[in-house]
Amino acid sequence: MYVITIDQITRWTQFLYLLLAAVWLGSLPFVKRNVHEQSISSAIQQTALFGIGLYLLFGSPSTPELFNQPIFPVTLPIALAGLGFAICGVGFSIWARLILGENWSNFPTIKHDHALIVSGPYRIVRHPIYTGLLIALLGSALQYGLIRSFLAVLVCAVGLYLKVSVEEEFMVHRFGEAYRRYRRNVSALVPFLF
Repeated sequence: MYVITIDQITRWTQFLYLLLAAVWLGSLPFVKRNVHEQSISSAIQQTALFGIGLYLLFGSPSTPELFNQPIFPVTLPIALAGLGFAICGVGFSIWARLILGENWSNFPTIKHDHALIVSGPYRIVRHPIYTGLLIALLGSALQYGLIRSFLAVLVCAVGLYLKVSVEEEFMVHRFGEAYRRYRRNVSALVPFLF
């Protein structure tokens, strides 16, 4: 009889992040060229926050003991729920990335012949890649069950919020009233809330 363990489920979740990274790296050669980019200091700030969040979630437990305390015991059903969140989140991010096509970039930019994408997951939220990432990270936090895991999701969310702020400025500048109308009708990250 085959028994599934929490460690196996966590490894399956980690594989999903590798899949996401492969999609990102594999699509880099197929994007339009940038005509306007965010400042380096802004990009460093967002990347640093997101990196700190990822370190808190996946890095060594060298954080203060308080942060390494469990919030709840991680059971097999909780680990499976975390895997479900990760599958949904990574899947949503990849779907959004594929729909965005040539207009995608790792950092907020305006592309040559930039198109406003409002189909697929962009009908649900304006920044579905980030929504998917946060859902997946929440799934990983469930699998670890530590204070630092949920703190990590919060830190990543702040980094992504800063990134959203820059992207929103760029989109309003590039698309004007069309983007303002889109912004009035579609939430940024969480449908009907934010």
